[in-house]
Amino acid sequence: MRIVAGKFRGRNLVNSDHLKLRPTTDKNREALFNILNSGKFGFEIAESNILDMCCGTGAVGFEALSRGAKSVAFVDLNRGHLEVVKKNAELLGVTKFCEILCLDAKKLPENKKYFELVFIDPPYAEDYAEILRNLRYKGWISDGSLVVVESQTVKEKLQFDGLELLDFRTYGATSFWFFVSI
Repeated sequence: MRIVAGKFRGRNLVNSDHLKLRPTTDKNREALFNILNSGKFGFEIAESNILDMCCGTGAVGFEALSRGAKSVAFVDLNRGHLEVVKKNAELLGVTKFCEILCLDAKKLPENKKYFELVFIDPPYAEDYAEILRNLRYKGWISDGSLVVVESQTVKEKLQFDGLELLDFRTYGATSFWFFVSI
């Protein structure tokens, strides 16, 4: 795994083959950030606070930092995953821009720091609605937050209270859902 673009372009991330992960591929991350940078949603990565929920290796969050994000909070329940995130932050020299949190995405604590962009990539069997409900009602997102959900390609449209679907894209067996919090 490597960083696709930005100031860390071409830099490899720590090998995570020993973990049972399904990381967002380099190709899919590139497509995701091309969409985010297109101006379609009126969103700017530069100087944004990003939440990488169910972060795994943190590849999406580190890609955002490489492209100018102000900070990234990495959340995962698996301590092994968070150790890889910590090593990646050290490898890239960005630890002061990272917050690493061992939390259950379905049982989040109250929060007062809103994120402009939230990327959610839970195990595909997880209940997306419960994760999104927690983010909204525990103060992690506010009106106007852009929420991207990565899922296994599905035929039916995902819908969630308090979120308006802006776009949907499929890349092989992976889908990206782009929502705005309302």
